[in-house]
Amino acid sequence: MNTSTETNSISHSEKIGKKNISPAEIFKTVSLIVFAELMLLPFGMSRMDLFNAEQTAVLFYPFTVLQSGAIEKGLNFLYINCFALFLIPVACIVIFISFFQKKINRKITYLCTLIPITLYISAAIAGMIIHANTARWFYTLDIRVYLAFFTAVLFHFFLIAHGIMSIKMQNTAYVQYEQLLKEEKQKERALQKKTAEKIKKQKNAETGIKENSVKPTEASLKKAKQTLKKQPKKTYIKIKITIVILFTILVILTTFIYTDLKNYHNLLTQTVNNTGSNQAEQVAAIYVFSDGLHAKISAFFEGIKKTNDSSPFPFQRVDIITTSSKTPIFIENTDIFTEFPLFDVFSYTTAAGQVHKIPPEEKIISAGNAAIYIDRFKNENSGSISVYRPEKGTYLYIHPITFSRKDGQRLAGFSIVTYSKEILDRPYFQARVFIFAISAIFFYASIIITLFLADFIANPIIFLCGNIRRTANILEEMLSGNAQINADTLVFEENVNSRDEIKTLSIEIESIVSLVRGMLPYVSFHTVQNAEKQIGRTSTTRDLCFLFTDIRGFTSLCETLSPKEVIHLLNHYLDIETKIIFDNGGDVDKYVGDEIMAVFSGPRKEINACKAAMEIRKAMQHEKQLALKEGDTAISIGIGINSGPVVFGSVGSETRKDFTSIGDTVNLAARLESANKEYGSKSIISQNVYEKLNDRFVCRELDFITVKGKTEPVRIFEILQIKEQASEKAHELKRLFETGLAYYRKRKWTEAEEYFSQAAENFNDIPSKVFLKRVKRYRENPPKADWQGVFVMSVK
Repeated sequence: MNTSTETNSISHSEKIGKKNISPAEIFKTVSLIVFAELMLLPFGMSRMDLFNAEQTAVLFYPFTVLQSGAIEKGLNFLYINCFALFLIPVACIVIFISFFQKKINRKITYLCTLIPITLYISAAIAGMIIHANTARWFYTLDIRVYLAFFTAVLFHFFLIAHGIMSIKMQNTAYVQYEQLLKEEKQKERALQKKTAEKIKKQKNAETGIKENSVKPTEASLKKAKQTLKKQPKKTYIKIKITIVILFTILVILTTFIYTDLKNYHNLLTQTVNNTGSNQAEQVAAIYVFSDGLHAKISAFFEGIKKTNDSSPFPFQRVDIITTSSKTPIFIENTDIFTEFPLFDVFSYTTAAGQVHKIPPEEKIISAGNAAIYIDRFKNENSGSISVYRPEKGTYLYIHPITFSRKDGQRLAGFSIVTYSKEILDRPYFQARVFIFAISAIFFYASIIITLFLADFIANPIIFLCGNIRRTANILEEMLSGNAQINADTLVFEENVNSRDEIKTLSIEIESIVSLVRGMLPYVSFHTVQNAEKQIGRTSTTRDLCFLFTDIRGFTSLCETLSPKEVIHLLNHYLDIETKIIFDNGGDVDKYVGDEIMAVFSGPRKEINACKAAMEIRKAMQHEKQLALKEGDTAISIGIGINSGPVVFGSVGSETRKDFTSIGDTVNLAARLESANKEYGSKSIISQNVYEKLNDRFVCRELDFITVKGKTEPVRIFEILQIKEQASEKAHELKRLFETGLAYYRKRKWTEAEEYFSQAAENFNDIPSKVFLKRVKRYRENPPKADWQGVFVMSVK
């Protein structure tokens, strides 16, 4: 009992272990994992304090960002998106329930995944646009923010791709086209494998390993290598359209970004320079106007400190540095040889409480720097341009402080307005972030739209090519002999839904295929196959097997029917015979009234032809029984089969041709069919055919004859039954007839008559009755002494 329980437990565990996880369950599981990551990780950060580098920014988490105080409340985009982040846990709950509740279908699950992910990315990008005020914001951004953002973007891209594929898979034409591509790739791989094996065999043959004692030529090896290596690389129109459209959009976007940012940078630079130079000039003017009075200057400095916070470009500090030198310097008289004094008096600054934090080198101006500043001031092109200090990350706007004297403008010092590079670059940096973010979103949306647009443009062409390829494959199978030539299988599916030239082309191709389908039943397989090869008027010698049939009694039957009824009845019988011939690998070469000339090829051609003959006999016997039952005239069938070499080729004129076979082999097959009338038999085959049957049929030797128009006798046989299905009666008939035939050829008329009589009486065998008449005639008129049992036929 315990053993049984353990066995059942193991079996149950194996079943659970072997249970396959569906793609939908994998999708849901991955979605929950991604959502869990996004809920736990930060998605953004508050803006940097550009005046206080030591102060750190605050990270934004999905569920605490609204309480952080860093988000401006109101109907703004970021605030609404932060509220929307609460959809993530709601989506998680819905997806989790969908594992157990099947009413929540894939579409709902997909939307519950796509919408929160889209809103999350939107919130992350909006936060970046608003709060990224300097490049340092990106440098100091927590790596977890990058991880969460790129996870969301990649997952969003996967969702979009999944959605596009789902829409495509709902299109039947697309599914059929994908299946066709898959089949074509399998064929191509099979061809490459076959070619590679051929090359390998040929290389082995060159090194001494011979197969079938035939050594491949260098030309065949080279041709095989070229077939394998020089496979044409396919290009797809949909990819071309997508690349062209996206490249065009990318060029336009790049041009827009470059020109817009360049113009904005030039305008911003001019504005900043004007603001900075005007500020420096104003400070210098106040110093001169105040005539150095401390109270007035200090009051002015306090005023600009208060208004600095609301300025679009707040300065870091404003300084006035003068010189203690008594040597007068007049600006109008300065040149490259002028010796400037050291400006060593740090007179005024807006950073009054933090003077000790100012580096000493910033509290003085050397003589060399003073010369440079004066030279820049006197140059109209550089007078309002700042001095950049890369080691400090600051811009200096400097203006000389001069007093009017009778000898000119006496230099007393310099007013210096210092701006942080991050402060001046902030508007331009934020503009760049905004433009790049919007451009990235636009380009991402363009990719999605382009994929749909490429489908819209290319799908009619692709589906048309697929329909043509399927029709061509059907025709190729027919031409290669791997499929029967059947007009019903040659179809062209016209499913192009557009209303343009592609639709017109598809309709025209459908008309052409319909025309070919209508002509196909009137053309033999060999004609189609060899016309495709374009062999022209050339002919070849081939070893083929021919089957001729003729309906007995059809002419007399037609005398009682109207022409319409005759055609209908004839087509009925010929359709039965033709189907059997095709089913056994044969082809109808031509119809001549109620006669059929069929041809078989291949190593089993004789066996297939005899098998078709037996099936035709059986089918016609069934038709005969139906006709007798309905009181109609009964019909019978005569069949002749022969195989051997023939000349095969194009016969006819330049305007009307046919591929057919000519030669003694064909003529003899036709004579054998007619010989059935002489012997009262059903299916006569030649000795060539008999020797290739490998004892698969019960056949009796029928006679040794010379057909009309020939002098060389041939041995003929009659097919009685398929050996596997043969009865004892068939074997007994064969024994009696062939024994009587042997005595007949030895001129032992009495013994021959005895055996032929037994066959005629026991089996009502008509050929035996024919030979009884011959025996009687030869008794009265014995054959010549050199007679070898050959019967000369006098009619065709």
